[in-house]
Amino acid sequence: MARRVCVTAEAPSSSANLGSGFDVVAVAHSAYRDRVRACVEPCSGGYSVEVEAFLGPEARCAGGAATARRAVESLLEDLGLRGSVRVELEVWKGVPPGRGLGSSGASAAAAVYAASRALELAGLTPRGASIRGLVAHAGEGEAVAAGAPHYDNVAASLLGGVALVARTPGGLLVESYRPPCPVYLALAVPLEPPGPGKTRAMRGILPGTLTLREATAYAGRAAMLASALACCRLEAAGKLMMADDIVEARRAMLHPCYEEAVRAALDSGALGVSLSGAGPSMVALAGDPKAATGAAEAMAGVYRESCGPARPLVAELALWGARVVGVDEG
Repeated sequence: MARRVCVTAEAPSSSANLGSGFDVVAVAHSAYRDRVRACVEPCSGGYSVEVEAFLGPEARCAGGAATARRAVESLLEDLGLRGSVRVELEVWKGVPPGRGLGSSGASAAAAVYAASRALELAGLTPRGASIRGLVAHAGEGEAVAAGAPHYDNVAASLLGGVALVARTPGGLLVESYRPPCPVYLALAVPLEPPGPGKTRAMRGILPGTLTLREATAYAGRAAMLASALACCRLEAAGKLMMADDIVEARRAMLHPCYEEAVRAALDSGALGVSLSGAGPSMVALAGDPKAATGAAEAMAGVYRESCGPARPLVAELALWGARVVGVDEG
């Protein structure tokens, strides 16, 4: 018999693109996380998804929980539950918004994962949606913030590790893997977020078309980046992070500290450096904690001197994606 059930889930922050992997590669990391409590119960006369609370250290700057709400609405529509269920969400925001760390994606990922598991436990669906199927719904939530679905960040937050996404004529393909070696990420996170619409603006400067030569070169670099990370060839992965002459090169021109921060990170032992997503945070790849610490502090130092205060962070690859951290009958 269907009953009211509440599930709390959390999802990690992420860095997308890594230079050569635009809209294809993203990594989940331990820097931050979002948490969502979803309470579901049967109802009659239509469905609703309500945000009952929006809390956490980053809630004030995040501008609401529309991504989480829309992701859950998409899930309910797909499951055919539009007329028979009510969902209440409590969102705890830990991933700083607007920094290129997958903030809206983490909210959407945690929300659909919590809601899917709650629907299953409440007896409202025979089984929860597959975690890969949830990527599409979380992408719909991400579209609220970014203007269109972008699946790389949400895939990383849902699946953990290194996530790969591809759009094919048959639909969305999603995969993830855990490299068989430690992967350390150095981050420089500006304390002040950019103005609204940052993601749209950063996509707006990109070319609408590529020549065949450019397209094949880009595809080759993305494939090699994914392969290098999978095989723990971190030096090669670092070089590929810095080999993008199409997306990263254009976006770097809008970040006045980019070149100096890259040099500082490499001088401190980083293997490669890129913008995290569309920035303004920067992410560097390192083979050990000491090099990661040096790179993070060096990049943050450049920001503090020339571009405003920034927080240095060392994160590990998050081998976990979205996961349940609490269940109760609320």
